[in-house]
Amino acid sequence: MNQNRPFVLEMAFRLVLLHRAGETRKALWLRKQRQAMTIDDQQLKQALAVVYQLPDQSPEAMEDWVRNQYLADGIEKGYAQSDAQDPLWLLAAKAHTHYGDLKQAS
Repeated sequence: MNQNRPFVLEMAFRLVLLHRAGETRKALWLRKQRQAMTIDDQQLKQALAVVYQLPDQSPEAMEDWVRNQYLADGIEKGYAQSDAQDPLWLLAAKAHTHYGDLKQAS
């Protein structure tokens, strides 16, 4: 079970986008990646349910929502500051370092 909740939500977001684009093979490939394997099926199902319930289902709005999840978690856990303007990828990298996701995946 992956403790990095924003990453789990990001994975769900990415899978939703791939499925909507008809990219099922890419979604399956993504799910089989080392780091994604740290997310158990129940976690992913719950995250997918959260993402599908977002009021604005546009890719931009969902990406912004995921970024805000990383930011809120980062402020709480100390890997981001409240005034951070970091893009999603940078907040994700900081979270992965904080949670040691890459070590879990080894």
